[in-house]
Amino acid sequence: MNSRKILKFVFFAILMSGIITPSITSAQFFGYKLMYSKKKVHIPFEIYNNLVVIPIKLNGVVPLSFVVDTGVRSTIITEKLITDILRLPYSRKITVNGPGDYIILEAYVINNVDVVLEGAIGSDQSILVLEKDYLNLRNHLGTEVHGMLGYDLFNRFIVGFDYSRKLMTLYEPQYFKPPRKYAEIPLSIEDTKPYIFSKVQVTDTSMVYAKLMVDSGASHALMLNQDSHDNISIPDPNFEARIGVGLGGPISGKISMVDGIEINKFEFEDVITSFPNPESYPDTIGLVYRNGTIGGELLSRFKVIFDYFNKKIYLKKNPSSYRKDFGYNMSGLTVIADGEDLDFYRISEIMKDSPAAKADVRVNDIIVSINGLDNEKLTLGDIYKIFNHKAGKKVTLTLRRENKLIAKSFRLEDLLQRDQ
Repeated sequence: MNSRKILKFVFFAILMSGIITPSITSAQFFGYKLMYSKKKVHIPFEIYNNLVVIPIKLNGVVPLSFVVDTGVRSTIITEKLITDILRLPYSRKITVNGPGDYIILEAYVINNVDVVLEGAIGSDQSILVLEKDYLNLRNHLGTEVHGMLGYDLFNRFIVGFDYSRKLMTLYEPQYFKPPRKYAEIPLSIEDTKPYIFSKVQVTDTSMVYAKLMVDSGASHALMLNQDSHDNISIPDPNFEARIGVGLGGPISGKISMVDGIEINKFEFEDVITSFPNPESYPDTIGLVYRNGTIGGELLSRFKVIFDYFNKKIYLKKNPSSYRKDFGYNMSGLTVIADGEDLDFYRISEIMKDSPAAKADVRVNDIIVSINGLDNEKLTLGDIYKIFNHKAGKKVTLTLRRENKLIAKSFRLEDLLQRDQ
């Protein structure tokens, strides 16, 4: 449901029921609670760019979609227009400053809001509402996403993700028993975020026992902060790229490949790794020293259970994805979903000297078809699967440029191909 449809729905709900302030509970309890005295509940989710997205209802009325993100402290709404229409009172305005005291974001705080999940209720929650959509999640994921759920959920329940079945499970901690055949890995919770230690073989001569944040709200497999340890350097070959988007704006850096990573008994080789430029990735927002983060591209290879209470994370191989190769975008194109209904795809960035740049694909070109598949039959995920496919694969684009249809072709190029 797009933003305009949501707002129409909100207006209708207000007119029919008079709901302007939180109404679904009488505040007899605070925080999250499973309904009907359940010991656990299963919540279906969708996966977009390795992120878990679940349906929620704000005050039991407004249907929204939220990313479940271990990397955020507070529940966040990215569309202020929704809370404006609901006339939810803002208790205060806050700003977050980055290095040099420039403002990274401005936001408002609302209190006493009910967040309703399938089978669970978060009563009287405090929510951070961004002044503007700094992340543009809907455009980058190709679906309507309105916010993020973070620490409040993980601090109340033991939370499991089954990526193959697309099910999130919330367990009441007092009834939870560690599952058999899962590996138990020590977890520390610092500044509301989860951390593990893993052995990262950066090159054949450089290894580090890295402290890594486990970030379910990050798409990448592995990100390493090159200035956090003497043994962390950017292997050759590598290339410049925009590696993500943060609250402070685009995150630039380099993409490379490390020799491997070991997480308990699990080993992965040739892991595509992001190395952010320190100036575009102000990690000073987090006060905890770390060497990097593990994201959804790696987590999705497991069944994962986060247990903040016993300070453990439980992992079991996901047979359908555990052995798949780590891929990356070999086209040089960044594509976003655009339009009110996210119904067309636009080229937003092109990497210099990339295959697409050499083929004269341009920023703001609109994709009409890829390899004969019309854009109506494609999701943003489908497009990136084509771009991640394999080196040498021919990609033929039909593009709309200034009301003219043009065709461009190029072959995917592996910029991380190592000398044999």
